Amino acid sequence: MQAFLVAQANIPFSIALAIVVILGMFEIIALIAGLSVFSALDNWFSLDVDTDVDTTVSVTGMTGILGWLCLNRLPLLIWFVLALSSFAIAGYVINFGYSQLFGSFLPQIITVPVALVIMFFSSHFIGNGIANILPKNETSAISIDALGGCVGKITQGRAIKGMPTEAVVRDTFGQKHYVLVEPEHDDVEFLPGVDVVLIAHQGKVWTATRFS
Repeated sequence: MQAFLVAQANIPFSIALAIVVILGMFEIIALIAGLSVFSALDNWFSLDVDTDVDTTVSVTGMTGILGWLCLNRLPLLIWFVLALSSFAIAGYVINFGYSQLFGSFLPQIITVPVALVIMFFSSHFIGNGIANILPKNETSAISIDALGGCVGKITQGRAIKGMPTEAVVRDTFGQKHYVLVEPEHDDVEFLPGVDVVLIAHQGKVWTATRFS
């Protein structure tokens, strides 16, 4: 088993597994000290995403990708453990199965991309399952009507009257919400990176005005 784990073909997967172990050790030590490394990491990640949203070039489609990967639904520690574990397990399984059939390992140029694809799909499907069973923070649960008056930022696409697009909004608890918005007037359009104020909603679509 040890020879299998340290085989050259399995080095990327062994590194991923080692990172999972190191993350766990750091969190245990931090909790003993009364801190949490990953709470700080969550805050850093949130700030980093917000900074990226300020640029119209990098924002297009980014929130859609992050949402699909469940990064906006899971604590960062859980997401990292899920992603790295999925990557490592996928690589090990591929190489073990291939070695049993052909007596050798596949080259990393094949196994690493395949394991990454499996990691992405695991993050989406398993991440959604985990997010659905995680306890919710009741203090931050608000009605959709309470988002009225909140400032949001257009994340992707172009919004005109009758053709809404996505915006990310923070409520009074700092929790992110992804909503559909459209301009209040026909002669206005919202492009990625524009700040808007939510006015009223009909169903899932909010009318909004430019924040200045």
